[in-house]
Amino acid sequence: MAGRENDAVYKEDEFSSVEQEILELSERASDFNKIFKECRSSIDIQNVEIRCASTAIVGNGRTCYTLGKLTPGTQNEIFGEPHEGQPIFERTTGTKTVSFNASAGTTNLPNNDYSNERLGFLWNQIGPVAVHPVVTGTVEPTPEPTSFAGPQDGFHPMVASVYSNIADAKLPANFAWGLSSSAYQIEGAAKDEGRGPSIWDLLSHRVPGQVADDTNGDILGQHYYLYKQDFARLKHFGTPWYSPSISWPRIFPFGHGPVNEEGLKHYDDVIGELVRLGIKPAVSLFHWDTPLALFNEYGGWTNKKIVDHYVDYAKFIIKRYDEHVPVWFTINEPQYCNWQYKYYPAGTYYPSYGVPPGDQARFLCGHHTLLAHATVAKWYHEEFKGKGRITFKNSGNYFEANSSSSADAAAVSRSYDFVLGWFGGPWTDGDYPKSLKDTLGDILPKFTDNEKKLIKGSCDFYAIDAYTAYYVGALPNNGVEACAKNSSAPGWPECVEQSSNSPAGFGIGPGADLGASWLKSTPGGIRKFLKAITKDLFPKVPDIMVTEFGFSEPFENDYTTIQDAIWDLRRADYLQGYLDNILLSQTVDKVNVTGAFVWSIFDNFEWGSGAKVRFGVQYLNYTSLERTPKASMFQVLNWFRAHGGTFISDSGN
Repeated sequence: MAGRENDAVYKEDEFSSVEQEILELSERASDFNKIFKECRSSIDIQNVEIRCASTAIVGNGRTCYTLGKLTPGTQNEIFGEPHEGQPIFERTTGTKTVSFNASAGTTNLPNNDYSNERLGFLWNQIGPVAVHPVVTGTVEPTPEPTSFAGPQDGFHPMVASVYSNIADAKLPANFAWGLSSSAYQIEGAAKDEGRGPSIWDLLSHRVPGQVADDTNGDILGQHYYLYKQDFARLKHFGTPWYSPSISWPRIFPFGHGPVNEEGLKHYDDVIGELVRLGIKPAVSLFHWDTPLALFNEYGGWTNKKIVDHYVDYAKFIIKRYDEHVPVWFTINEPQYCNWQYKYYPAGTYYPSYGVPPGDQARFLCGHHTLLAHATVAKWYHEEFKGKGRITFKNSGNYFEANSSSSADAAAVSRSYDFVLGWFGGPWTDGDYPKSLKDTLGDILPKFTDNEKKLIKGSCDFYAIDAYTAYYVGALPNNGVEACAKNSSAPGWPECVEQSSNSPAGFGIGPGADLGASWLKSTPGGIRKFLKAITKDLFPKVPDIMVTEFGFSEPFENDYTTIQDAIWDLRRADYLQGYLDNILLSQTVDKVNVTGAFVWSIFDNFEWGSGAKVRFGVQYLNYTSLERTPKASMFQVLNWFRAHGGTFISDSGN
């Protein structure tokens, strides 16, 4: 038999009779050579005496036997170290075998199954979901009190302004102001009325340590059922605008496919109730609650397929509600691709499809987010002829140089490139900054010329969620160049020094709750930031809104009485200072600031920090679901009254 001399070692006297029998049977098994080689290669060890019995091809099967001992240190892959004479059984002809690796999948799993069974399978990925024992359906509002108890004069004053030059300054009549929120952070009713799970249902339920206090979005404030009462409260206070988000998986439980009737009816009622009360909605289409099904199907935002699915969802919502929504935010804070998305557990809790956690995921996420936004914006203006304005909400903070040196100035510029410049294409040439291209190389996806044209000019105004400020400086010894060339260097790819302490070592501002240790109260920073965005970074911006700003009162969740908790003076000081500086930016610096939205309507689920870190201007009792206005709520209302803010008519205090 040709080539056998290069195979295993045989005992010729034992093999010859078998060989003859096999040759005689070859007409019945024309692929004998293949079978024999497979038999040999299944052992694949030198110095092994084997024989292939005639029964090897009788009945479409074969059996190989070892006649001698294997060379020491070798092992058969199926049975371990075989003993002399031990049979090695192989698969039956026609039965395919595959080497499986649950972490190695790269082929997407398209889903066309939109059944209740498939939805149940998705929720089984999450595990048990809590249900509120009482509030399980939409609740009609009860009458609001004639007035709410607030801070009383004579014992402790509210926070006063320190800027006498704006005491009589007034806002323009069309200034948009109000409170903000997002669907997953306040709605609760996680599994109710056909909603599909989002990535955050998976993260909060399944991933150990993902949420600091092990809370999740199952119940929270049950805003999904109590929205009428919440809107009646806004009406009572005269708040003219409200900025919520719509839950993508409530509308499309699988991310695409059929629309969930109950979810759609809910948002019909939400938009309708706001309009009925005279409250203008500024709606975010996406606030990080990507349908889990899309991660299972192709890995979420790391795959370009999500652009089409997001666009279909966005078009559906806009077509239905554009008549009543003056402002659309396509995406909330795409910068989350850095400090949140790139840490998602791809390959551990859902398929990675070849893109593990890390910088590749970060920049693919950002790339597809920009394309999704720009596609919707182009359609909105050119095809749909929408009546409102459309943009996306950036996340960023003011960067103050450590010194007047050119190196520190360059560090500030580089910091802005990796935060705002990353998504600055709508205000420039539609592309990424040169610093990102030079540093990231192939990690940064490339836009085609048509995609650049699509992105350029795709925002009607600039929206910034700005919470704090940082000091920034160059790396010592001109280290930025070395860092930028070394993806393993600490701080890569930004390659700057960033701190919440001044160069002299004093903190930049009072700290928030320990669960939000990144947040410091820096109201002077917002004025500088608004000027930097509109005068230096993106001079083409026609106007700008501060679409989120807020503060987590230290230790608020630790108070045992609500009377202590609602005296949130550090938050009140933060909000007073921020609003003052927004007004200074408008009146003194002549920045065209057209809106400001306080985060948030009441205490909520703060992602990785959980529900115990409180940002609301109303205190939420997570057991009774009662909302109680804090001192900070009255601080905000008093400020807008003093400066000519528009209120809904016939409001209370």
